[in-house]
Amino acid sequence: MIVAGRTIPALAYPRLTGAPQPGDRVLLNTSALDLGLGTGGYALVVAIPDRLPPDADGPGHLIKARYTPLQARVAGADEPGSDWHGALRDADDLGGMPVVVADLHSAIPAIIAGCRAARPAAAQTGQVPPSGQVPQSGQVPQSGQSELSATGAGRIAYVMLDGGALPAWFSRTTAALAEAGWLAGTVTVGQSFGGDLEAVTLHSGLLAARVALGADLAIVAQGPGNLGTGTRFGYSGIACGDAVNAAAALGGRPVGSLRISQADPRERHRGISHHSLTAYGRVALARADIVVPELGGDLGAQVLAAAQPLAARHNLVSVSVAGLAEALTTSPVPLATMGRGLHEDPAYFLAAAAAGRHGATLAASPGGPDLSYDVERSCVRVVLQDADGRILLFKAQQAGQPGHWWELPGGGIEAAESYRQTAVREIAEETGLSISPEQVGPPRWRRHATWTARGTRRLQHEVVVQVTLDADQPPITDGGRTADELEDYTDARWWPIADLLGSSERFYPGRLRALLPAFLAGAQLDEPFEHWN
Repeated sequence: MIVAGRTIPALAYPRLTGAPQPGDRVLLNTSALDLGLGTGGYALVVAIPDRLPPDADGPGHLIKARYTPLQARVAGADEPGSDWHGALRDADDLGGMPVVVADLHSAIPAIIAGCRAARPAAAQTGQVPPSGQVPQSGQVPQSGQSELSATGAGRIAYVMLDGGALPAWFSRTTAALAEAGWLAGTVTVGQSFGGDLEAVTLHSGLLAARVALGADLAIVAQGPGNLGTGTRFGYSGIACGDAVNAAAALGGRPVGSLRISQADPRERHRGISHHSLTAYGRVALARADIVVPELGGDLGAQVLAAAQPLAARHNLVSVSVAGLAEALTTSPVPLATMGRGLHEDPAYFLAAAAAGRHGATLAASPGGPDLSYDVERSCVRVVLQDADGRILLFKAQQAGQPGHWWELPGGGIEAAESYRQTAVREIAEETGLSISPEQVGPPRWRRHATWTARGTRRLQHEVVVQVTLDADQPPITDGGRTADELEDYTDARWWPIADLLGSSERFYPGRLRALLPAFLAGAQLDEPFEHWN
């Protein structure tokens, strides 16, 4: 557009204003352009006064952007007269569908990349509408039957909140993702509009994604653009907490994607953004799986420590980022957040992809991972160090099973025992060494894990303690091991810490290498839940 001899970028929505033609005189709203906003830095066409659009016709009785000059009439999937009204009228259950919740619109392609990297492609069966096309009433796609079955999560739908841009047409990202077959469709809810389907509320939008789009997994995030004020509660992404509540209320499985950055110039957004900590820690009242990406190094330790307060309300789920950097490079749209790309801020995109990976894992098992257990017990694990700082680990292997691992000594707390008494007894039985209760350090590392051995699944609540010996690599003997330990333990080794941290062996606890340095430095650790096998 040319204004007073100056060319400025402008955006028109033809469905609202009609299509501008060269030479047209237009009325512009330049507020965002004048403010120099990033995402929304355009002049917006309000009207073409000399050629007004035709009166709206067709179905639809929902008004979005209500009581503004450009309020839009749309046909809601959940309104009477819709092909889907009958199916949605009594719908009230997502059937365990994973709902991945994210703060920013820029997380969407990364989440889907993580979904696609979650597991091998599923077989395609049946005939269903291609991605980006809304099926007709009565033609509900079945899980794993769409073009998106290769993603590892089946059909993926995007439910767009109204905290950012209201028109879905503003998003080049979702249009390109649908065209590439990465996205089954978009449902615009609240005041947002322009999606493949419209819905009045987030709740009915989630149900429409499940029932009408046949989604196996939904992503909930605001549209492009994010409003923040630098205050604790004054930002549009706080709706993540409400989205967790909505997904849980409808029988979905909410998955929280953490907004993480290693490059944001604003301290409040480095590591885990205060937006995520507030939305999940204060606003989300239902329990969700909060995905903590295994980033490693100082940043990984910072993220893990910052996530700990969320454990009081949610399940902290540690997810490997192995292979996700490569998966992100396959995105059909450019990856960018706040002007930073994958190479400038990889942690942001890896965190979103990790959430997608976890969501796809849940979608792959409709009933959820089997966390039923046969035995529940409290246990003590001991970081036993010799005089030179080496750490004792037992090499273990289940009879008839491939592979082995190295584990910390320790065992179950018996009736009337304290954790110190258990540590003394277990060290005597498993190693033949004698320690006193006074040598047993405080339980600074707390963890919960489930694992199966000999057909029995255990749910264990463990504390990890530190014990330091005066001797250098004292010999290890059988001081009264159980029958299972006699069968499973094939070796014992005093590991130099550097060797342990650099090893590619498997350990129990599974995050021993990642958490050991912080533990030895005196940190208090509340580890995310571990599904070990």
